[in-house]
Amino acid sequence: MRSFRVEAMPSRHSKATIVGVAVVSMGLAALLHEGLGHGVTAWLRGDVVTQLTSNHLSDQKADRLVDAGGTLVNLLTGAIALAASFRARPNLRFFLWFFAAVSLLDGSGYFLFSGVAGVGDWAAFIAGLPRQAVLRAAMAIFGAVFYYLCVKLLAAGIRPFVATSSEYNTLGRLPYFAACIFYCIAGALDPLGIRLLFLSTIPAAFGGLSGLLWAGRLLPKTDPAEPLAVTPAPIWWWTAAIFGLAFVVVLGHGINFGHSSNS
Repeated sequence: MRSFRVEAMPSRHSKATIVGVAVVSMGLAALLHEGLGHGVTAWLRGDVVTQLTSNHLSDQKADRLVDAGGTLVNLLTGAIALAASFRARPNLRFFLWFFAAVSLLDGSGYFLFSGVAGVGDWAAFIAGLPRQAVLRAAMAIFGAVFYYLCVKLLAAGIRPFVATSSEYNTLGRLPYFAACIFYCIAGALDPLGIRLLFLSTIPAAFGGLSGLLWAGRLLPKTDPAEPLAVTPAPIWWWTAAIFGLAFVVVLGHGINFGHSSNS
């Protein structure tokens, strides 16, 4: 096996397309988490959803399945996207990879976050059960191992795009910051206020996706047989602009379905 090259070379990748992909992926993963994972599960369970925003769902009844639904949807859709990415053309492959990264890291990281901090969906899931300290410790350990395995899989998935070590800055770290900033802009408008921004939105974004900052260290050493490139694609630029603006304006402020009751 040969280690990948480190010499400087002009970027083969369109940064505008990468940022566009990051915005669409982050918004879509958040919408699936809150809307499908929590919202649809609540509806199927006979619950009443009162408010949906970019980073929380309010309903009227405590329900462990509703608490778990967001993470489970992220993990399922992330796994499907990562598997599908290997058969897609380069730009679509990168989108599927980054959407998988957001979904899998958010999903696996939630176990670690709830286990350590004692807050969030999985803290609510185990609330009221005996041996809380043991459950939280087990959940944190499981989350840490699961998160590392997800990062390792994602590193293998992005390897065909990384012809030199420096290219990972463009492919992994640039979309990380773009996605996190975009999500926090929407979160800053949440009706629950600035407290939620600092206790949930910022940690979920910058902390939950932080594996993208060090995934470059886990890249397989074998050079890709045919390096892939993210090419300029105006469709991603316009999609990100329209979808991103709608996400911030509509879901940032939230959609109200009735009298608010937080959960």
